[in-house]
Amino acid sequence: MLAVSEPLRRWLEKARVDSGRVRTLPNAVDTRLFHRDLDSQAIRRRLNLEGRFVVGFAGSFRSWHGVEFLVSAFRDFHGADPSTHLLLVGDGPLRPRIEKAIREAGLEQAVTFAGAVAHEKVPLYLAAMDAAVAPYPALEEFYYSPLKLFEYMAAGRAVVASRVGQVADVVEDGKTGLLFEPGDRQSLVQCLRRLKQDATLGSDLGKRAHAACSERTWAGNAARVIEWVEPLLGRKRPAAAPTEGAGLETQPYKSWGETP
Repeated sequence: MLAVSEPLRRWLEKARVDSGRVRTLPNAVDTRLFHRDLDSQAIRRRLNLEGRFVVGFAGSFRSWHGVEFLVSAFRDFHGADPSTHLLLVGDGPLRPRIEKAIREAGLEQAVTFAGAVAHEKVPLYLAAMDAAVAPYPALEEFYYSPLKLFEYMAAGRAVVASRVGQVADVVEDGKTGLLFEPGDRQSLVQCLRRLKQDATLGSDLGKRAHAACSERTWAGNAARVIEWVEPLLGRKRPAAAPTEGAGLETQPYKSWGETP
């Protein structure tokens, strides 16, 4: 049995699943789609974000993703620096509340809603972000293995994430991203200010995050599963492990407007 995180593995053990039958294997990323070789300036022009420091989020608008918290922190961040912009990629049941909060804060001109987009186009939006945020709240049981973290990192973004659950195992604070305490708005704002004031820091974090994801691929996960299962089946490993994207019809985009 596979668990995507240590908290989930512990939950399975509490549910009396034999610990010897459980392996932990975090989620991964398709590095054919999520990479650093995209024309970010062309994408920024398309979204009218030229000359802006772009704070971004990609995911569903649900309570456990912390989008409302991100908007409240961005309000403080933007109040001190009007050259900043918030890019929200996704949709969900909390969107009406989020839109209301943005209107009440007078941030309509500083926020772009991209809406729900096809997964293969998400990298285009990530390329426009200077800071990619994963603002998870403090949850009693954070058992997730967030896909957005691996996608942010593979895309070479400067990741800013809450220090909760598996997030702190994936993102190394100060090396592959910046961590803040969940629910601490000023801590998040401070992380964003650091990136705004030091472009080199953001670039270095993105490069190291991208490199750290080189082994966090679905092909790598498949190879690990094969390695674990073979002894149980008494079979030998195939001549070659699966390659990233094998069997997938999705093709990566290189620039805005390109079709696969």
